[in-house]
Amino acid sequence: MQHKHEIISSDKALREKGFRVTKGRLKLLALLEHSGQPLSIQQILTLWKGTPPNVTTLYRSLTSLNLSEVVRRIDLNTGIAHFEYTPDRPHHHHIICNDCGTIEEIAGCSLRALEKEIVHSSKQFKNISTHNLEFFGHCIRCTKI
Repeated sequence: MQHKHEIISSDKALREKGFRVTKGRLKLLALLEHSGQPLSIQQILTLWKGTPPNVTTLYRSLTSLNLSEVVRRIDLNTGIAHFEYTPDRPHHHHIICNDCGTIEEIAGCSLRALEKEIVHSSKQFKNISTHNLEFFGHCIRCTKI
């Protein structure tokens, strides 16, 4: 029964942002939602059950979903875009292991005061709509090796 709730959530997120609800989009969002970590386009295609969409279609879909804030593009410092499903999740950041690529989500964001300070001191900007911040280091497992 929980799966049905998640599809309704994805359906609602798509409709609220003006997207047509399709099986492909629902499948893509379900894949991202259940992955537990941001996924690259190649990882999405590998995990896709059945006939996957072509790479161009998938990239265009993810780009438009990112611009509408249904998914979020994450920079893992690999040169490859990764995406995560975000509508029902509060803004957060990640810490990524430089050696093995382990990703840990950092709950919450305490940068709102910094955003206000930056806007206040800026000569050219009136507001900040969003920000991205990822941390990189070495996980416990890799430091024991």
